[in-house]
Parts: sequence; structure tokens; C-alpha cells
Amino acid sequence: MDISIGQMARLTGLPVKTVRYYSDIGLAPEAERSPSGYRRYDQAGLARLELVRTLRDLGFDLATIRQVLDRQAGLAEVARAHADAIDLHIRQLSLRRTLLRAIARRDSRPEEVHRMTAFARTSADEAGRIMEEFIASVFADHPDDPFATVMRSGLPTLPEDPSDAQIDAWVELAGLVGDPDFRARVRRMVTEGARLRAGSDISQDERPTAEAGRAVVERGQAALAAGVAPESAEAAAIADELVGLFATAAHRSDDAAYRAELAWMLETFSDQRVERYWNLIGVINAWPQGPSLTPAYEWFVAALRVAR
Repeated sequence: MDISIGQMARLTGLPVKTVRYYSDIGLAPEAERSPSGYRRYDQAGLARLELVRTLRDLGFDLATIRQVLDRQAGLAEVARAHADAIDLHIRQLSLRRTLLRAIARRDSRPEEVHRMTAFARTSADEAGRIMEEFIASVFADHPDDPFATVMRSGLPTLPEDPSDAQIDAWVELAGLVGDPDFRARVRRMVTEGARLRAGSDISQDERPTAEAGRAVVERGQAALAAGVAPESAEAAAIADELVGLFATAAHRSDDAAYRAELAWMLETFSDQRVERYWNLIGVINAWPQGPSLTPAYEWFVAALRVAR
């Protein structure tokens, strides 16, 4: 079948200059030239050009198309990768649509638009990368720490149509995990936890320790609600009771050395921003939210620090 370049253009729906360009770069070369120098194509050339156009319509770049035509890459493999890329693009468009609707719904001020734009830049496909980089950073010196598994099992998962609260939570979380001071604080907790586990030669009963922790929350929250000052005699009595619970669980005596050690441990492993980290993940993942526990621990530590 002898086909001119004009016929090729009509049959494929491509401009003549595009057919000529694809011929020049070898994607759809002509079969021969006429005595007067005109390009002539055959049926195989037409089929090849139709495939080029189809792949271009699907969004493939010319380099990938060349690999497919030259059998350097399988069409199924390339199509699968391209479908994944389209899925990602759809998610990004869906997120953009959600943000635009949120802006319209809330009649957002410029600063809110900036916040939502920050969310768009650091969400969806970026979420996993950001969180994995954060966890790898804080556990860099202790990759086998069991708490790393806990943190990886509680990564945030953004829904396809996030609420305003989830948008706010992710923007704050992205800023928190990128804060060098916060990373240093978590890294210190990891390091001290590993040191304590390595140096412990006495098994600590987990159930009594958990019960002591629940007692701190219960008594500390009640004391805060009642306005009990940490330096008061009433606070001292509560502290004596709570220290006794921890000392029993740790098989230790309630003395000044143990109280100082307990206060240091509670200060090291209780932190409002770490609690906020888990709270934000809970908002994003739609987990049930409970009251903050850190203030009760801070009150107990303050009471412990008061001289007996």
C-alpha cells in the first residue's frame, strides 16, 4: 500500500508537520522516497504511526514510546507504570478539588489559603515519605528499637476527602516532625529508653507500673481540677501514695534517690509535644480522642520536686 504523507495525516488525524517530525526522529519512518523526493509510507508504517498517536494521547513521552516500539520495554509494563502515575495525578486533583471547596465553603482569609496550600504540598504522596524520614532520623542510632515499630504502625493515613480538622492536623503534624527541636526531643527519649533497657538488671512488673501510671492520671487530673498546688501538704500526700505504687512495681525503696530518679524518668518520657504528635495522628486517622494526660504527669513531677 503506497501512502503519501498527506494521506497519513488524514488517516491518523495528525498534522502533516507532526507526521514529518515523527518520521525524522525515527518513530514512524517512511518506507521509501519517490523519485521526486516525496515520502511514501506502507501499511506497517501506518500501523506504527497510529500506535504512536495512541500512546501520545495516553500521555506517554516520546522516549518511552521509542522504547516500546524498539521492544526495549514491554507495553504492559509501561502501561502499568503509566496507570500508576495517572492514579497519583487523580489523587492530587482530588485533593486540590477538596482544598478549593474548603476555601469556598469557609470564605477563607489569605493566611488560611496559605495554610491549605502548605497542606497540599505536603500531603497524599508526600505523607509517607515525610513520616518515614522522620522516624528514620529519630531512630538512626537505634534502628532495632521496639518503639520504632510502634511508631510505624501508627502512621497517618489521609482520607480521599479530608475534613477541615484533618487538614489542620496534617499541616501542624508536617511542621512538627520537621522541627529540629522536636526531633532532638524524641531522639533523646529513644536514647534514654535504650540506655535504661540495657542497664536494667531487675525485671519491672508491667501491670503494677501501668496501674501506677493510671493512678497518676486520675489523681493528678483531680488535683489540677481542684486547684491543689504541687507545693502543698495535700500534694505531698498524693505524691507519697503515687511514689509508693511506682516503687513497688520497680522493686525499689521510696527514698530520696529513687524519687529523684523517678522525677527524671517522668520528665524524660512525658512531653506535651510528643503527646500532641499522637493526638494529631489520631485526628487524621479518625481515632477516638481522649483528654491530655501530660498535665497530670507534670503536676506529679512538680510535687515530687518539692523537698519532703
